[in-house]
Amino acid sequence: MNVAELIKTVNNITPFELAFEDDKVGLLIGSEDDEVSGVLVAHDLENSILEKVISNDINTVITYHPVPIKEVLSEEGEYFDELIGLSLEFYKKGINVISLHTAQDVKKNGNADSLVELFNIKEARTFAHTQGEFGAGRIGIIEPITPDNFEKLVEKKLNTKIIRKNAHFENLEIINKLAILPGSGTQFIDEIITEADVYLTGDISHRYFLLSDDNHLGLVQVNHISTEIPGMKKFVDKINNELNIKVEYFYNKNYE
Repeated sequence: MNVAELIKTVNNITPFELAFEDDKVGLLIGSEDDEVSGVLVAHDLENSILEKVISNDINTVITYHPVPIKEVLSEEGEYFDELIGLSLEFYKKGINVISLHTAQDVKKNGNADSLVELFNIKEARTFAHTQGEFGAGRIGIIEPITPDNFEKLVEKKLNTKIIRKNAHFENLEIINKLAILPGSGTQFIDEIITEADVYLTGDISHRYFLLSDDNHLGLVQVNHISTEIPGMKKFVDKINNELNIKVEYFYNKNYE
């Protein structure tokens, strides 16, 4: 199997075209012509991943987050992408890197739908749209639950700790309508700010805590990757079945 054939398999599982328009997905480092000596799935590029693939003769990594890339302005006045930092080291070692990012968030049974399943969200609808009906967020109805019990539920289901809550969340009596978005959800708060009791996501900037207080929306922030891991584990199961090989999934547990 060469990289082009692997990309076709990955794309069948997680269609790259579903990602946000400016997202970096697909083959970001390497060549489609390379023969695949082994595959590893990593949430992010890290030094430990580079060491592992080299020591195990693996030449292809599928990541959730895109690789570090800098946009550079050429002398002709056109922008092009330049590999920087660790991504350059992967390139020098001949390691192919394919990234999924928001395509994995929005697809059916992807990262967002995995959170719907975990929290048993009923009548879920999509927000934060990318292409057509597809979007990174979900909002719907959950069984009525108190804020204290919701905190316990979140930490149990996502195997993480709550980082921050806003004042309005602390004052809620019952939570019945939940909005979720894997990863960074700050820029989409406006879409659901008057519709949900609580918004659960991975990154929220300070001013949105204040804005949500003013608009009576409870905010719960957890570690970024903890909202993405459940869906990525499903992807790994799927790629294992499709390739009929054992593909391992690595993520930094310090950030879970």
